[in-house]
Amino acid sequence: MTLVQRERTLIAILTGLMLMGVVVYGLNAATGAQPRLMVASVAFGLASLGHAIYMLGWQRALTFFALTACLSFLAESLSIATCSVTCYYYTDALGPKLGAVPAVIPISWFTMIYASYVIVNLIAEGQPVSVKGNNVWVIWLALLTALVMTAWDLTLDPFMVQQEKAWVWPQGGEYFGIPLANYVGWIETTFIIVLIYRLVERTLPLKPLGRVTWLVAALPVLSYAASGLPDMWVGVPDATKVIAPFAMGVAILAAAGRVWQMRRGQV
Repeated sequence: MTLVQRERTLIAILTGLMLMGVVVYGLNAATGAQPRLMVASVAFGLASLGHAIYMLGWQRALTFFALTACLSFLAESLSIATCSVTCYYYTDALGPKLGAVPAVIPISWFTMIYASYVIVNLIAEGQPVSVKGNNVWVIWLALLTALVMTAWDLTLDPFMVQQEKAWVWPQGGEYFGIPLANYVGWIETTFIIVLIYRLVERTLPLKPLGRVTWLVAALPVLSYAASGLPDMWVGVPDATKVIAPFAMGVAILAAAGRVWQMRRGQV
C-alpha cells in the first residue's frame, strides 16, 4: 500500500467511526441510553487512538493514551471517594464500571484531550504536532489545552446530568446544578495529563505511519466539533444552546484556519 493509499484508507476509516459515533449517539434507541452512549464513546475513542497512531507513531500514541486513561481514572476515582473537588457519583447509564468509574470514561477523556491537543498545536504552531519551544512554552500549551478541553464540558455536563442522568451531584451547584469546582477540577486534571505527556513526548521518536496532510490534521478538529456543536440544537437545558458556539467555536475556527493554511501550502 502506498503512502497516499494509506492516508486515504485512514481518513475513510476514522471518518466512518466518527460518523457512526454521531449517528448512534443521536438515535433514540428503544433499549435506553446506555448502549448508544457506550457505543458512541468507544467509536470516537477508536477513531482518536487510530489517528494518534497514524500521526504520532505507536510509541507516542500509546503513551498518550495510557497516561490519559490512567491519570483520568485515578483523578475520577479519588474525587468520587474523597469529594476532594466536589461530591458526585456515576449512575448505570454509561455501562460497566471499574470501581466507581464507568469503563468508557477514560476513553472519553482521551478522545477529547487528544482533539484539544491537536487543536492547540494548530493554533499555536500552525501544525498538528508541536515541535517548538522550551519548558515555559510547553506549560503554556498545556494550560491552553486544558481550557479548550474544559470548554466542551460547559455544555456536556448539563446535558449528561439533566437529560441522560449519567452522573449526579447530590448537593447541586451554581452552574445548571453543577458546582463551579467541577470545572476547576477539569482544568487541573487536563493540565497535569497534557503537561506530563508533552514533556514525555520530547523523549520519544515521532514516527507517523504516513503523510500528515491537511485532511489528516482536520479530523481531530471535526471530532471536537462533532462532540460539542450539536448542543446548539439539542442542548439541555435550553440556555446552554448559546454556549457551545462561543465556548468551543473560537478554538474550532482558529484551528480550521490553520488547517486551511496547511491545505494552501500543500497544493
